[in-house]
This record gives sequence, C-alpha cells and structure tokens, in this order.
Amino acid sequence: MLTIGQLARCYGLSTKTLRHYDSIGLFSPALTGSDNGYRYYLPAQVTELGQIVRLRQFGLPLEEIRQLWQGGTDDQALRQLLQSHSERLQSEIKDKQEQITQIQIYLSQAQRSPAAMQTPEIITRAAFRVIGLAWSPKDEGSIPEMWGRFLQREHEIADLRPGSSYGLCQPLADGQWRYLAALEVAADAPVPDGMVALEVPEQRYARFEHIGPVSGIAETFRSIHSSWLPAAGLKALDSIEFEYMDQRFLAPDHPDSVTELFIPI
Repeated sequence: MLTIGQLARCYGLSTKTLRHYDSIGLFSPALTGSDNGYRYYLPAQVTELGQIVRLRQFGLPLEEIRQLWQGGTDDQALRQLLQSHSERLQSEIKDKQEQITQIQIYLSQAQRSPAAMQTPEIITRAAFRVIGLAWSPKDEGSIPEMWGRFLQREHEIADLRPGSSYGLCQPLADGQWRYLAALEVAADAPVPDGMVALEVPEQRYARFEHIGPVSGIAETFRSIHSSWLPAAGLKALDSIEFEYMDQRFLAPDHPDSVTELFIPI
C-alpha cells in the first residue's frame, strides 16, 4: 500500500490536498491506521486519483467531480459533464472577450475632458402619449438592440403626432424601471402587437442637451444628477424622464448628434 506522501508525490500534490479530498468525500484512503491515523492507499487508487487530477486540470469544480464519483463514474455521465463544462467555459470566454473589447475601445479613445457645465432650460411639457417597444433590466439583450428592433417596426405605428423619437425611462411601483423606444401618437392610436402605450402626464422639466454618440449619454445623465441639477438649485422627481431626438440627431455614433434630455423637477 502507498502512504499519503507517496501518493501525493505521484501527481505533485500536497498531502493537505489529499486530506481535503477525503474530508469532502471525494477521494478517501483504503485504510486508516487505528493507532496512528495514517492514511494508506491501494495501487489501483493511483489511477483513480489521476482521473480526478485530470478533471481538475479541466477546471471542473470539486463538488461536480464528487457528484460524478458518487454516481459511479459512468462514461456517458462524464462526457455529458465535460460537454456542459465546455459550453460554460465558452460562455465565460465570450464574456471576457467582450470585456477586453470594451477596455480596448476605452484605451483607444483620446482622454476626454469633463463635460462643460450646463444650465438647464426650465419648461412645462403638456401631457402626451407614446407607443413603442419596452425593455427592462431583467430582459435579454440591451437597449441598443431593442432600438434596432423598434426601428424595423416603427412603420406599424399609426396616427403619429408631429415630432420625433423618444427614449423614455419609466420608474415602476416595485422600485424597478423600464425603458421605451417610442413615437408620439394621437390619444386613440391603436397599439401594435408586442408594443406598449404610455401616457406621460403634464410635467415641469429641466432640459439639457447631450452632444455626441449615444454611447456617452449615461455620462451626461451622471453629470446632470451629480452636479448640474444641484448647481441650478433643482431636484429631480422620481417620474418619467426622457430623451428626445429630432432632425439634429444625425446617427447613433455621430459626434455632432444632439439628443435633448428632459428631467422631471
């Protein structure tokens, strides 16, 4: 029989690792000395430990290996487990690659100066109605992807009011929120399948402008709420705020595009 030290050296492991495997019920010695507590292993267990080491090299969690071992290390079960693990790794790689891409985009951009302070224009906007597609943080995809779907379907909306596109952020009763890509419509305009209607009440707003690609609009919103509104002595209400895009909106990535931002106050 092999001692714990001899077995550990077969794979370059520490004896602490083998004791841990024993404590979690993954890989136990064939015999434990009753007088000294020493662990002893059968020669056949060298191969068994090798299988565990290989699965650990694949990145499988110990708990999944333990469950597999308890099931009798069936070859079909092993293949299914490895297939599932491979798919999980592919998804993680995709996520990491997307993060790397975002980092590279950020690093490739020239260092930006803080946005110039804006003094808002205070206006009162009459109530209006919009119809469009909705997205919330629990939904799949993203707001830009939802805008892409909306632009393909906006021709389905009838009884349009003169004006342009809206991006509305609506707080919900449960503390969540949803975003709508929408067009302004008449009060009795029908709602196409899969779309929603939203009644925006009359409200007093602080109007700001975001100039540049829509990818930077969140930064403008942060400046509005963190400094521009307080500097103007104003406080935002927890109500519908929206983006308004008219003929000055040239394209999502255009550096000279203008998006009006309406913050309820």
